Amino acid sequence: MADPTASTAGCVSKIPGDSRVTLAHIMSEHDTNLYGTIHGGVVMKLIDDAAAAAAGRHADGPAVTVAVDRMSFLAPVRAGDLLSVDAELERAGRTSMTVGVRVRAERWNASGPTTEVATARLAFVAIDADGKPRPVPALDVSGATPS
Repeated sequence: MADPTASTAGCVSKIPGDSRVTLAHIMSEHDTNLYGTIHGGVVMKLIDDAAAAAAGRHADGPAVTVAVDRMSFLAPVRAGDLLSVDAELERAGRTSMTVGVRVRAERWNASGPTTEVATARLAFVAIDADGKPRPVPALDVSGATPS
């Protein structure tokens, strides 16, 4: 009898938590725009970095960004804010993956409330050494714990 945890590509399935990544970065004046807040492109790069790490963890190798399905900026970020960027796999296809990202900000030198400042959903494709799409493990959401 076939192993129920194996996908059609012969890869063992994984749960969303297996791909979970958190990146943290302190924003500085070098990251600000003309309005004195952090440039959206700086936040977008951090989102892509965290999402790529989550996709790579799930794929057990390189994965490239193919689309930004959704990105929302919810609150301004300022110099001196510590950003925490949390990324986790939401869906896995044959070679593609969807990663959800949430970004929180808090002052770097004070304990206190965090503010959700951005959310995003990105699509990735796993690639082989020749840059061709390759299969990824299935995503088992039945055994996942809510985050």
